[in-house]
Amino acid sequence: MRLLAWYDHNKRSLPWRVDQATSRDPWRTWVSEVMLQQTLIPVVIPAFNRFIAKFPDVFALARATEDDLRPVVKGLGYYRRFGMLHRAARIIAEISSDGNPIWPRTQEGWKALPGIGEYTSAAISSIAFDVPVPVIDGNVERVLCRLEDIRQPPNLPELKPVYRELATRMMANPAARARPGDFNQAMMELGQRVCTPSNPDCGQCPLSRQCKARKARTQHLAPAPKIRPHYEDVRLRLIVGIRVQQPGNHQVALFRRDEKQKFLKGTRGFWYGFEDPEGPPLSSSFVGSFKHSITKHKITADVHLMEVPPAKMAGTTCPLATVTKQIPDWIPAGDVENELISSLDSKAWRLILRRHQA
Repeated sequence: MRLLAWYDHNKRSLPWRVDQATSRDPWRTWVSEVMLQQTLIPVVIPAFNRFIAKFPDVFALARATEDDLRPVVKGLGYYRRFGMLHRAARIIAEISSDGNPIWPRTQEGWKALPGIGEYTSAAISSIAFDVPVPVIDGNVERVLCRLEDIRQPPNLPELKPVYRELATRMMANPAARARPGDFNQAMMELGQRVCTPSNPDCGQCPLSRQCKARKARTQHLAPAPKIRPHYEDVRLRLIVGIRVQQPGNHQVALFRRDEKQKFLKGTRGFWYGFEDPEGPPLSSSFVGSFKHSITKHKITADVHLMEVPPAKMAGTTCPLATVTKQIPDWIPAGDVENELISSLDSKAWRLILRRHQA
C-alpha cells in the first residue's frame, strides 16, 4: 500500500510513537491522544515529555493527587480531560494485579472509561492493539473529501457516516488491515503535512493516483469552507479575594470548581459568577475587564478585588464566603501564579498585578 510506504519513510519522530521493533505502550498512546485533543502537536510534545517523566505508567497517575497533576498539565487548556484521565487511570489500577495493567482490548472497552469517546477509543485501540477501526479527525476528513471530490463543508453532520464508510473501505486493504494503527496515523499525517487546507502538495501525495479532486483540478473546492460555529457571548464576574495580615504578607482566595460549573470544571481558581444587573452590589472594587474564549463562548470577564479583614477570614464569617457561598483556600500571594492552571484565572491575576504596580 503506497500510503503505508510513504508513512514509513516520512513519519515524524514523536515521543509517543515507537518503532515497529519496539513493544507498543498503551499508556503513552492514551496520554498522547488525550493531550492532542484541541491542542497542537508543538504544544503537546514538551507537555507529554513532562507528563511521562512525572507519571511513567498508569499506576503512577492513579496514586497521584489533583495537586500532583495540576502543575504538569498547566497551560494546555480543556482541563476536564485530565480529570477524566485521572479517574480512568484509577479504574485501570483497581482492576489490575501484580503491577501489570489490564487494558481494554476493544474500542467499546475503551469507550467505557471516563472521558474516552469515539475518536479517542478508535485511536488507542487501533494504535496499541491493532483493532481495525478507522480514526477520523479533521485532517482525515479533508483527505477523504479530496479523494472523492466532496465539495461540501467537511463538518456537516450528515457527512460523518460517509467518512466512516470511505475510511472503512480503505482499511479493508490487506496491508492496512494488518497495520491499522499505522494506517490511521498515516492518514492523519498526510492531512497535516501534504493534503493541507490550502496549496496541497499533490506531487508528494501517495494517494494522488486515486484522488478525484486532483483529476478534476478541484482541490481548492473540495472540501468547501467549514461551517463556522455559533459563539455565545457571556459576561462573567470574577472576584479576587485578598487579605493583608501585615505589610508584605498577602494571601489570596482560591476556590475549587465542581462538576456543576459551566466552565473549568474541576480546576481551582478565582470565584466566578454570571453577571446579574439586578443582583446585590459587591463590597469590592472594580479592577478592569478582559476578553477570553472557552469552546464556543466569547467571554467578557469583569475582575473585582475584595479585601477581607484578617479577623473575618475564616469560615462563614468571611464576607467573601457570604458572597460566593463557598469557603475559599487562602494561598500566599507569591504562590498564586503557580497554583493557577487556567488562562482565564491567569489573565485576571496579571490584571490585578498590573493595576497594583501602577
